Amino acid sequence: MAVTTRQREEPRAQGGIGQFLREVYDELRKVVWPTWGELYRYTLVVIFTVVVLGIFIGGVDYLLGEAARRAIYNNGVTP
Repeated sequence: MAVTTRQREEPRAQGGIGQFLREVYDELRKVVWPTWGELYRYTLVVIFTVVVLGIFIGGVDYLLGEAARRAIYNNGVTP
């Protein structure tokens, strides 16, 4: 008994690049874009969040670095 394999057909692209760009344009028209006021507020929220997280991560890094430095170089003994 011989075993034969069937070739799988790949889906063909219909319409090409022109149709793709038209569909992209149609989808972008459905997007609800933020107003300038919303965009300004969202930008301030992102900047504030980045600054707060940067300060927090920098502070934790500094404290852990100091603790490690004292533990390693002073052998845990504080003068």
